[in-house]
Amino acid sequence: MSHPCNNRRFQSRQERAGRRKPAPRHALTLVELVLASSLMVVMVGGLAVIATGVQMNFEYGESYGTTTQHARVVLERMTKTMYEATANASFPGFIVLADTAGSWQFPDTLVVWHPASGTPANPQGLPLYSELVIYCPNPAQPNQLLEITAPGNNATVPAVTDLTDWSSNIAVIKQSAGSQVVVLTTLVRTCSVPQSATQPLRGALRFVARLSPSAANWSSYQSGKLLFQQLSWPQNIYGANTALAQSWVRIELQLLPNPHVVETNPAWRVAMPYFSSAAIYYPMSR
Repeated sequence: MSHPCNNRRFQSRQERAGRRKPAPRHALTLVELVLASSLMVVMVGGLAVIATGVQMNFEYGESYGTTTQHARVVLERMTKTMYEATANASFPGFIVLADTAGSWQFPDTLVVWHPASGTPANPQGLPLYSELVIYCPNPAQPNQLLEITAPGNNATVPAVTDLTDWSSNIAVIKQSAGSQVVVLTTLVRTCSVPQSATQPLRGALRFVARLSPSAANWSSYQSGKLLFQQLSWPQNIYGANTALAQSWVRIELQLLPNPHVVETNPAWRVAMPYFSSAAIYYPMSR
């Protein structure tokens, strides 16, 4: 049992401790305030720079993602039409037409035999203009890629070898008010062509066609210079009277990112190239 005096001494210590005044707070000096403010400004500035960079990277990625989506939809639509094309010995399913400006050629028009009904008027002969699907840049706005059809034109097309007639007639269809036009994309890269007075800007679109056997080889066969089995049939698939021919087209397309994003940062005006191809096979007889 503790002594009462000891308890009183203990209590008095506690009372004295409770009556002690708290230590005075240290006031910030002017120098410390300036340093703290400077540090805060540096931190806020750094966060602003990081936020700006994140926003720019987001816009960049979103823009090129949209560009890639445009290319994917356009190429899938074009190749689907080509895979469904009609072909025979008179017309190989699709042909490529080129414009000439000075010493330059621009093979940027693809013509596909693709009847809307699925059944051509003359399966063994030449197509009608109304059965064609045309892919080309817009002559007035070359940043636009168009799909054009002429449903009211039931005239028969010329022979594939008559490229002059083909070019003039397709040019009329491109400008005709009766043609049906679908804008596939507005992001096509354009380039300047000083040699062309009528069309100084061209869309960056190119088609490359290849036939097996080639038109020259087929003409040599018809003139008796080559035998039927000597022609370059794909995978050497041929018989005594019939063989398998191939029509193949490669598509080269360049698209730019969204113009709004390019205006924000001109350094992003870099075209993205996209490629695709399609081939169809059809029988040819002696």
